[in-house]
Amino acid sequence: MMRNKKKTEQRDLDWLLGVPIAHRGFHDDALDCPENSMAAFNRAVQNEYPIELDVRLLKDYEVAVFHDMRLERMTSESGLINERDSDQIRRITLLRTQQSIPLLSDVLEAVDGRVPLLIELKKENHKTVNLEKAVWERLSSYTGRTAVVSFNPFSLKWFKENAPEVVRGQISSDFHGEDLPFYLKFLLRNLLLNSVSDPDFILYDIRCLPYRAVTQAKARGMPVIGWTVRSPEDQQKALNFCDNVIFEDKGSRLNI
Repeated sequence: MMRNKKKTEQRDLDWLLGVPIAHRGFHDDALDCPENSMAAFNRAVQNEYPIELDVRLLKDYEVAVFHDMRLERMTSESGLINERDSDQIRRITLLRTQQSIPLLSDVLEAVDGRVPLLIELKKENHKTVNLEKAVWERLSSYTGRTAVVSFNPFSLKWFKENAPEVVRGQISSDFHGEDLPFYLKFLLRNLLLNSVSDPDFILYDIRCLPYRAVTQAKARGMPVIGWTVRSPEDQQKALNFCDNVIFEDKGSRLNI
């Protein structure tokens, strides 16, 4: 009964569409507040912004909050993050700060339902569902507003079949420069695998808008969130086609 009640409450998406969403937290490197850090998440909470964050599975089945497959861009370490365990991850700092790579459990405890969370599932090996299972194990007892989002419709399908109360968002783009077969780019760009993921909303790259498949989906009542707004021009464009935006505002130039 509780699962059904939560599903009904979550499907009212006003909580998702009413306030712009901070991309990887409300981060600003100039403030020693790097992306996907506890500092960025705390800053978002203080400003009452929903948070978008990225998660990856570690080798000890813990879930790290980190965007990249490799460590080099955001840390002084090298190699694949999924080859590290949680103890090792906690000792790695982000950029030139004292902020370490957080675990999803850390973020859930710190945010404690004060703002909504969009959790993007990042995985290159699509043959396993270990990440989906691990994320759900951590979300199942969390009472705050959450949604899982992914480029991979089969990750969302797992939630549809195993945890249908979790709100799902299908991310898409034109996948320019991505190492994907042409036919798969076509299917994903045109939202033709939404029958697999059965999303509650879509997140679309504003660089590609307007786009017919998005316009048609929105006309059918599908909420659209545009990513990523980084300038006033981006913001104006996104608001022409989307119900809400995911943003970065490092210089306070946006009217957010």
